[in-house]
Amino acid sequence: MRKTTQVSVLHLIRLVIFVFTVSLLVPSDANGQNPDPSIEFQIAGKTVNVFKLSALKSKLEPRRIELYDIEYKKMKRYEGFALGDVLRLGFGDKLKSPEYTDVAFVALDGYNAVALLSKVSEPGGYIVYADLESDKWEPVGSQGIDPGPFYLVWTGKDQTPVNEFPWPWQIASINLMRFQDQYPLVFPKGAATGSAAYKGYELFKGRCVRCHSMNGQGGKIGPDLNAPKSIVEYRSDYMIKEFIKHPSQYRYTHMPDHPDLTESSLDDLLAYFRYMKKIRK
Repeated sequence: MRKTTQVSVLHLIRLVIFVFTVSLLVPSDANGQNPDPSIEFQIAGKTVNVFKLSALKSKLEPRRIELYDIEYKKMKRYEGFALGDVLRLGFGDKLKSPEYTDVAFVALDGYNAVALLSKVSEPGGYIVYADLESDKWEPVGSQGIDPGPFYLVWTGKDQTPVNEFPWPWQIASINLMRFQDQYPLVFPKGAATGSAAYKGYELFKGRCVRCHSMNGQGGKIGPDLNAPKSIVEYRSDYMIKEFIKHPSQYRYTHMPDHPDLTESSLDDLLAYFRYMKKIRK
């Protein structure tokens, strides 16, 4: 018994030393946050660059901006970098390659905001790293989330999630890709371009895949909509449409309302769900 106790004490001492050493290797500020966070740049899921905030500041021009923040629902002032400058630094000439069509902003919690490269290439986007109205980030959302260390905002009036401009916070990495290569199990292989199923796929890709997965691929915030069973196998068409348009009326959820979606758009989403059910692996 005495020997076992001695071994346990030694193990505890080693654990304390290890934790203390790790804490020295990862610096933090007075609020427990890393004062020099980094962004990882990936192409087709493979890391090509990593830049710390200090390196970004040395290579890019910091900008101070004021905008109406749709997440806070009020005017906010930030310091950050033009999104175009960040993408050009991270990806270089690959950004101009016709091989890549989409960009995914991956958050610390698994939120995966995918957008067309043509969308995020428009002026008006900023990767911000400082809330100028506070010595630390003002909590955002119903759960009071800290949006740092990096938060993507847009200054254009119509550059909103409804128009497929992502506003992700807690950005950890940015992935340049071709969507169907990165997420082949989400892509409706064989569906004709212009068909209802393909239109539904484009809607799912633009609005839903940032939180939901299809066959295990996509966002990690919401449930998978095709595995192990398709949502159309256990929910009525009416209920699916209702929940997509007005989830806040049914439960407390991270899912935003989509009141702008037409009946035709909702039918397209259902057609996509049914199509994916048939080709589910």
